[in-house]
Amino acid sequence: MNFRYGIMRFMSGRYGADALFYVLFVISAILAFINIFLRSVILQIIVYIVIFVALLRVFSRNFTARQKENSVVLSVINKIRSVIGLRRQRRADYTHIYKKCPYCKAVLRLPRKKGRHTTVCPRCNKSFSVRVLRER
Repeated sequence: MNFRYGIMRFMSGRYGADALFYVLFVISAILAFINIFLRSVILQIIVYIVIFVALLRVFSRNFTARQKENSVVLSVINKIRSVIGLRRQRRADYTHIYKKCPYCKAVLRLPRKKGRHTTVCPRCNKSFSVRVLRER
């Protein structure tokens, strides 16, 4: 009980673990696993540096700087999740195809009908040809 109280007192006022800490920890674990096979001193030093940076962030008292760093990482993670979610959603859509307009790069959701079709982009009002190879 006394040890736990000491740890709690030590960590009060410190930033603690966040998403960037977990990302750095996973990166260091992956690099350490790769280094099992490569046995590179340089890679081992990189693993130690990544772990050291992660621990410095955990024990830091500069909340604003750590929150800014974490918000950047969270925005990147959210972008990756949204792209993955869109791909899953598009793969599950059996009645439509998704094509980019060659002029304005807008993504259009078009009905899946086999053959060559001409469509008009609602954003730039230019027409272009779309080829659908198969119906599902």
